[in-house]
Amino acid sequence: MFWLKRAPVLLFLLFCVPACAFTFSYGNVLDVKDVKLENGVLLLPQTGGKYKNVKVLEKDVYDFLLQCKKDCRYSVQDVHFVSADYRKAFTNENMLIADVDFNNEITLTFLVFKNKEGFSVKTPQEAIFKDKKLEKQVKKYLIRLAEKNL
Repeated sequence: MFWLKRAPVLLFLLFCVPACAFTFSYGNVLDVKDVKLENGVLLLPQTGGKYKNVKVLEKDVYDFLLQCKKDCRYSVQDVHFVSADYRKAFTNENMLIADVDFNNEITLTFLVFKNKEGFSVKTPQEAIFKDKKLEKQVKKYLIRLAEKNL
């Protein structure tokens, strides 16, 4: 009797497997932590629970991520980047929001702040650059972009 009353709850718990987060490595360039697959849907991490600072642009990359069950690495040879979209923030006239595309496959949203010392660049907290040389190039590029637009 005890087990019969609790059987629906036990079955629910048995079949409801929480989405396990994994780290997606984009070649030797960067890691994106806390990527999840939930019911066949890819969930990229969000800053503050609402800002989508990491986006997948290419179907091949998206399909690759759908196959990942644990930490995985997408192979890339050469990496080129460009800011496809940038704009001044509505809430802060000293802030530039810049979307940077890497190989037209993945986009990261950076914040560039104008301050007394010049400019500072904030990388999305979900993305960790492994290629420090590339990270410096991106930041330098974004500072030049901010100098022209702020």
